[in-house]
Amino acid sequence: MKAFSSAIVIHVSDLPTSLSYYCDILGFSEDFRFGDYVGIIQGSVIIHLNGQINQGIKKIPGGAHLCIDCDTVDRFYEQIKAKGALITVSIADRHYGMRDFAVNDPDGNTLVFGSSIV
Repeated sequence: MKAFSSAIVIHVSDLPTSLSYYCDILGFSEDFRFGDYVGIIQGSVIIHLNGQINQGIKKIPGGAHLCIDCDTVDRFYEQIKAKGALITVSIADRHYGMRDFAVNDPDGNTLVFGSSIV
């Protein structure tokens, strides 16, 4: 088998609010929509937002944690900070060889954006 890509499914409690946050603040674009299930994309990063909480889905919003490698991490940090991103960990060089920062979405799902510094 040769894997080509992957997508994380993030469960959210309010799809319109989450979709607005991911697109307007974090810079993702809507890729597809199927009812309360929306695919978003930025570069080669694919995220599926699942708003089907009251339709038998047993996952609780807020439990996702995703790390995204990116370029120009400092510029991206400043851009989304100015737009009101929910930054939980400020940008800094880390002992594990990354320059990164963390943001939460409205449900508390965490996304870490970073670049290698080694």
